[in-house]
Amino acid sequence: MMAMSLASVFGGNLTEEVAKGMAVAALKQTMLKQPIKVLTKELSKLIPFLGQVVGPAISVGMIEAAGWALANDMAVKFNRAPISA
Repeated sequence: MMAMSLASVFGGNLTEEVAKGMAVAALKQTMLKQPIKVLTKELSKLIPFLGQVVGPAISVGMIEAAGWALANDMAVKFNRAPISA
């Protein structure tokens, strides 16, 4: 799991349940910070061809942002300097 791997990079150790919780929290945090992207993704599903192109692109961007948010949270938790994306 990505969260457990990130913890080991920062010199920490997490159980699988804690890692899952942190990953879900990072995704929620990203979705709340980017409501326009979430709304655009959902609305693009109504347009047949456009939805197939726009939806996955927005999903990839949101997962990328959630990953960086998780990395920054772990950097703070394990007393390291935050990472700039």
